Amino acid sequence: MGADGAVFPYLQCVAAFRVALEAFELVLTLRQRRNFLSKKMRPEMEGLIPEEKFQKAQAYGKEKTDYGIVETAFNVTLNLVFYFTYFMPYVWDLSLKIMQFAKPEFDSSNEIIRTIVFCGVNYLVGVVTGIPFSLYFNFVIQEKYGFNRLTGLQFVKDLLLGGVVSAVIGLPAIVGLWYVIEWGGEFLWLYFWLFFVALTFFLQLIYPTVIAPLFNKFTPLEDGKLKDGINSLADGMKFPLKKIYVIDGSKRSNHSNAYLFGLFDKRIVLYDTLLEQSKGHDERILGVLCHELGHWALSHLRKTMAVALTHMLFISWLYGKTSHNVEMFQSFGFSDTPHIIGLLLFSEINAPLESILGLAMNWMSRRYEYQADKFASGMNYTNELAEALVTLHIENLSNMNPDPFYSAYHNSHPTMIERLSALGAKPKNMDLTAVSGSKETSSESAEQSQAEKKEN
Repeated sequence: MGADGAVFPYLQCVAAFRVALEAFELVLTLRQRRNFLSKKMRPEMEGLIPEEKFQKAQAYGKEKTDYGIVETAFNVTLNLVFYFTYFMPYVWDLSLKIMQFAKPEFDSSNEIIRTIVFCGVNYLVGVVTGIPFSLYFNFVIQEKYGFNRLTGLQFVKDLLLGGVVSAVIGLPAIVGLWYVIEWGGEFLWLYFWLFFVALTFFLQLIYPTVIAPLFNKFTPLEDGKLKDGINSLADGMKFPLKKIYVIDGSKRSNHSNAYLFGLFDKRIVLYDTLLEQSKGHDERILGVLCHELGHWALSHLRKTMAVALTHMLFISWLYGKTSHNVEMFQSFGFSDTPHIIGLLLFSEINAPLESILGLAMNWMSRRYEYQADKFASGMNYTNELAEALVTLHIENLSNMNPDPFYSAYHNSHPTMIERLSALGAKPKNMDLTAVSGSKETSSESAEQSQAEKKEN
């Protein structure tokens, strides 16, 4: 606090930074949008991407960009309104009234209960304000381009189940965090970091076996050529593979993917949509998995975790230095210093640093992607991986005309052309026959999706 009693304008600084950051990102987004308006395919894409797929991807990209601009403008405006109307202090006061309505003898000394109520109200506000955007994205944009497989009933189920899971995990986490802050003392930063390390590993341990199966069905991959090929690939790298699963991703979307998971028992998960899109081309799936296994062989996952934990240690130290900054609370309209509020305010003030660190993490991730591609190439999967990259781009209608500045700022992966160039892959060496898998047009795909929903 200044000599004249003035409080440092933390709130105004946070608001100014958010507006400046969003303005900068809008400039990048508009550059990318301009690229989506182009009808001309880049020369390096010719021979790789069918013309009709390119035009469809351009239209899809533009619609998603326009949607993103509107959603971001809404969220920024809403946040600014919340800042300057002191909505957070209002919700904190409302939480006390809700407590006292349920049990009149509750008062402000029951901070843990009040914190839980506050987090619950904030969660509901976030869900309610986000539902219209989620509905439009899934049932309008995704539906139009043949990706949406979500039904109204499944949407509601996911919403309710997500709330239950958040409550079951979030409630003990909030209580534990409150006690860490309450008892932390001068070593708060260290206990805070240890708490989040434990929570991170716990979630990584239970997510694949407890949480994910609540939302999707995991079926063991059937015996056959593909399974034999995957096992052979894993054995050759001494990868401790325990299970290979197929996930029913098609119950929500026609987008495709594959990933590895497991802290101890390693598992591979293939989307059923990926199997469908790569039917008759098992070598493409093996190329993708060789890339993913390359991340494991090159210790990228461990290195990324080490960087993330180091980053969290630094953030914890900063939080320990600001957790009891009374001016910070006063600037945002609070007359007291609740633990959870201090953490939320710190996250707002720390946003500029997180933006810079995010760029560094993207740079590291892109570097690892190149290395994993090189690993797969060294395992003689150059053309297979290249074919898979092209296939995934086509089937997912990924960005085929990226703006270099937008891509460098936002994307954790290099562009397809950058990866193909680094691999040294040439169209003449790739088997691009039936690369697009389905021959349906956009409207036909959407009609099939609607028919299947009615059957379900």
